[in-house]
Amino acid sequence: MSLHCRKLKLDENVANFWPEFGTNGKEQIKVNHILNHTSGLHNALAEIFEEDPMIISDFDECLKRIAMVSPETEPGCEQFYHYLSFGWLCGGIIEHASGKKFQDVLEEAFVRPLQIEGELYIGIPPGVESRLATITVDTNEFTKASQNNDPNKVRGTATIKQPSTLTSSLLDILIPLINILDVRRAIIPATNLHASARALTRYYAALIDVDTKIFTNTKDKIHDAFVGSGDCKDLILQNGKIGLGFIRLEATEGGVLGFGHAGFGGSTGYADINNRFAISVTLNLASSGALTGEIIRFICSELNLPVPEDYAESRDFTENPKIN
Repeated sequence: MSLHCRKLKLDENVANFWPEFGTNGKEQIKVNHILNHTSGLHNALAEIFEEDPMIISDFDECLKRIAMVSPETEPGCEQFYHYLSFGWLCGGIIEHASGKKFQDVLEEAFVRPLQIEGELYIGIPPGVESRLATITVDTNEFTKASQNNDPNKVRGTATIKQPSTLTSSLLDILIPLINILDVRRAIIPATNLHASARALTRYYAALIDVDTKIFTNTKDKIHDAFVGSGDCKDLILQNGKIGLGFIRLEATEGGVLGFGHAGFGGSTGYADINNRFAISVTLNLASSGALTGEIIRFICSELNLPVPEDYAESRDFTENPKIN
């Protein structure tokens, strides 16, 4: 990927272009460690919820704070889901490598080229408040997931090591927080994406065919990076669930099918590389992913497409879903 005419190397030390980051044991953390969730910063900034939850709405302050933390594990050695810190880490890399503001890069690189203006935001602008859905929680389904020894894990992340700070008490704080307008207006790349399913699907479709208006590398190189194969196989933790920036999706019969990411609450999107198929499901009733899986299985069965292993297993519903 090229940012502001500067080639961002995947194996480059983050401190090379973000000097403030190169402290407290982070000097050797590379871009690929961040993208592969092996930087050791999986619990970084979780304590801010105890201090003042609204700090997460101050993007610049969070960048300063994450530049001061220390990794818990040696970079590149263990893969833990960076459920919260990932957004600030990537946001900091984007801003310091490009010399531009995060939202400007998002608009220039994706929103305008994909013609999804008004459908995808990280930090909403004034005037769209009436279009927002309120996030609520399906407590019954989360309770069932917990009883099945699957607490706080959503489809697409269930086989990834979870950080110690990703607890039910943290989620109890997070859900009400993300409905506050000041938070929805803030830049929190890992938490407050506001998008239609159409916009998210167009994004994944562009990653399948590698839109030349967005990327400078070839399709094969881009896909190798996302799934951690080819020239990028040494940049990821082998046998890890995550490639570079995305979760690797496998077919039930085995083999890598594509890449995607499931958000907390059941919303998801993925790209099936071989079948040139992209899909996204967006929900405002947060759940552990049972309904999402049902929708994906239904659509894939209608189109005679393979179902990713993460969505192949049926779960019990508190109510029967209605799919029209």
